[in-house]
Amino acid sequence: MGTKFNLNRQPVPDEEINSHKDFGELVNKFKKQSIEKARSDVNFSKNKKATYSAIIAGVAVICTVTYFSVFKKEPPKETTNDKIVTKQQNTNTPDTKSNKAFIAPPISKLNIPYTSYTVKSEQGATLKHKSNSKIIIPKKAFVNKQGLDIVGDVEIKYREFHNQADIIASGIPMTYDSAGVQTTLESAGMIDIKGYQNGEPVFINPKKQITVEFQSEHTADRYNMYVLDTIAKNWVYVNRDNSLKKDKQSSKDIPAEQLNFESKESEKIVSLQKQIDAIPPKIEMEKVVYSKKVNQLSKVIIPTKPAKATDRPQFELEVNYKEFPELEAFKNAVFEVGTENKNFSSKLADITWSSAEISEGPIKGKNYLLTLKLKDQVEKLIVYPTLTGADYDKALKVYESKFNDYKHLVAKREADEKKLKEEFEAKQAAFAAELKKFSEDMIKEKIRWKKEEEEALNKRFQSMSNQDKVTRIFNVSSFGICNSDCPTSMPKGEQMSPIYTINSGGTFLRAEHTYLVCHSKNVVFNFYSPTISYDLKDTYSLCVLSNGKMYLCNKDELGKCLTSKQNKIPVKELSADVNDSYDLKKALGI
Repeated sequence: MGTKFNLNRQPVPDEEINSHKDFGELVNKFKKQSIEKARSDVNFSKNKKATYSAIIAGVAVICTVTYFSVFKKEPPKETTNDKIVTKQQNTNTPDTKSNKAFIAPPISKLNIPYTSYTVKSEQGATLKHKSNSKIIIPKKAFVNKQGLDIVGDVEIKYREFHNQADIIASGIPMTYDSAGVQTTLESAGMIDIKGYQNGEPVFINPKKQITVEFQSEHTADRYNMYVLDTIAKNWVYVNRDNSLKKDKQSSKDIPAEQLNFESKESEKIVSLQKQIDAIPPKIEMEKVVYSKKVNQLSKVIIPTKPAKATDRPQFELEVNYKEFPELEAFKNAVFEVGTENKNFSSKLADITWSSAEISEGPIKGKNYLLTLKLKDQVEKLIVYPTLTGADYDKALKVYESKFNDYKHLVAKREADEKKLKEEFEAKQAAFAAELKKFSEDMIKEKIRWKKEEEEALNKRFQSMSNQDKVTRIFNVSSFGICNSDCPTSMPKGEQMSPIYTINSGGTFLRAEHTYLVCHSKNVVFNFYSPTISYDLKDTYSLCVLSNGKMYLCNKDELGKCLTSKQNKIPVKELSADVNDSYDLKKALGI
């Protein structure tokens, strides 16, 4: 059956963010303002040479500091047949403090464009996308932000992502964090769908859903369904992807031993995946149970200590104790005027007021607001309830008894909370250990399986015809980005701190973002640190983003460097003829 998606969060358009980023313009403004300031100096004509020299020297200092900050005052060192050890902490998480958009296409011209369709809301439609995917929209499927039915034309913007080049070009993060375990999503297909009327977003009727029959080249039955939460900046697991239509793959021209192998091995992978999938819901359920148990503990309210009357001005008032139950301990109380009242005069006590009202004061349970009225005159005073003589002594004894009870109740509640917390943390730790074990077992099984049949699988998938594709069903109840994926751990086995070079090794690049493209499965590993990891059993090509430009290293050249542990990696700037993700796919050799 299909998967129901619910995600109503749309990111700020990347074009809008990128339009405000121009470092070159900032530098030019700095130079211009500096020279204009120098010219305004009365001694400019006398010291013109010195002034210009100072400006140029200042720019030179900035450039020098920047250069040595990047290269740490030493040119990069080339190593051969050796591992690179770096003292810098390795991280594959982008800087969350930067202003970079969560969805940030690296090169705008490569980004996957939307295809626009027009649908009459009251009629619905079945749209056929250029990929042969179908978008099935029922009648009256759209409402506005008030929840009212939309009438008339609705613009549907839709796009698909099929391969590693699409993923890179889109800038959509594929990192998935589940219970503190970070993986990268291997995609079997991803969609991005939006709806508008007259430029304003519309929403999917809660009683309806849009069905997308997505044409996927990835036929294995080992994927999950996710939606992208752009606020929490993480993928949200929905459930297993059991939506395949047609046979999982065509058996024509495939040797029987390959079919038997895949069927036999996939059973273990599916079993492990089910065990992995079962853990996150258990973790979330335990959080709910823990919160519920804590909330059910008895609430402890501290008693109000009576205050003894002083020599401050006083008022006697009749109080409705049902309205102010905290004043029960202050029966027969007098209300003293607080020192914070700057407008108080002793003459106010000589006035016979027509009404006196009391309400909650600035400090709840401690002071109150007394409002006095006489015709047009209104006075507001902060007052404190106090007791005198035997009334105070009696109230104090009652308070001391209640306070002792309060301390016992607090101690009991703290002990109960501690016990519940320890039980919760123990269960969470057990779930985390279980998830880690299943994940490690899954990785070992996939490596073993891939090692035996990688060559045959690659050839078969690369030569796959349209008849060998499958249809994956996305049931969309809210607009957003939906994905059929399988979590994959970062490559293990080898590490390297690459030095990227251009112009036959004469120029070094500072990599802001490295994309390691895996050719054995539909996944892109992202690295934001100087160190990358890889598995020699796999084949990779590589993209580097530097100063707004993209550079590539093909799988043959990169394979030689990784095999020999040669960290000086030659890259070439992306050709100007590469204008979309299809061209990027060809350039990457996938």
